Amino acid sequence: MTALRSFEAVGQTMSFSRAAEVLGVTHGAVSRQIAALETLLGVRLFDRSGRLRFTREGEILFRRIAPAFDTLSEAVMEISRSDDRTVLRLNAPPTFTMKWLIPRLSTFQRRHPEIEVRLSTGIDLPKSDDANYQDVIIRRLSRIDTYPQSKPFLSSALLPVCAPELLQRRSIRTPNDLEALPLIEIATSMVRWADWMERAGGHALGKAKIIALEQMFFGMQAALDGLGVALLPSALVLDDIAAERLAVAWITDTIQERDYFYAVSPAAKGVRAVTKFTDWLAKEGADANRLGRSVIHGPSETEGQGSSV
Repeated sequence: MTALRSFEAVGQTMSFSRAAEVLGVTHGAVSRQIAALETLLGVRLFDRSGRLRFTREGEILFRRIAPAFDTLSEAVMEISRSDDRTVLRLNAPPTFTMKWLIPRLSTFQRRHPEIEVRLSTGIDLPKSDDANYQDVIIRRLSRIDTYPQSKPFLSSALLPVCAPELLQRRSIRTPNDLEALPLIEIATSMVRWADWMERAGGHALGKAKIIALEQMFFGMQAALDGLGVALLPSALVLDDIAAERLAVAWITDTIQERDYFYAVSPAAKGVRAVTKFTDWLAKEGADANRLGRSVIHGPSETEGQGSSV
């Protein structure tokens, strides 16, 4: 079985090295398993003379082996996903997980101590076959994105935020007044500062100092440390704004980039633990959306005003 699993992994990736990564073993271990399988069967399964490819016998075996492993995986998942199980597998973006999900997850655990949440992180949309390895997947999607059966639960405007002390000596009367401050630009953001200025009603971005950072978390930490103004999803900075660790440099919640959606694996639909979690997630998202409007605008703030902080 180990040799067959190694053969199936090589067949899927057409690479001994990538198969080793998938299986969590060394390149040499995969090579030895394939060699042992070829010796046992008395045939060559791969043509290694140039680019790796199946021999005729290897192609016949792979056509039968791949569906067999899929069937085995489905059977194992069906048993492990029985209605009374208590393990929930959740995958979400890393910054969202740290800034929004984990601070709230304790409330879910207190209400449902029988459910064990196994949390992992990711940002890419998984392939349909990969999705079966997670019960719930959370991703940040634009309105035009499509992902099977995904549901929005947390809206997120794009806010320019910075440490409050950066605004204490500056009057921000128009969006372009922000150019007097360093502007933090995050590579993974779909809306750059030039785009934001245009949508906020400002003129073309001038000669502002741009600090380019690769990941959202880096941009968030840079804003907290007073390095400049960062464009960040409102959902992830509300707690810091409420605690006055961050200030909104220009108040507008009409510039959307992507909201947060969740999707349930087909194999996990109807499982009580998953239903309880998604119900809780939807309620937490609705509460956060209401809080967001209050924190951003306040009782007397109106959209389009500069921050007085």
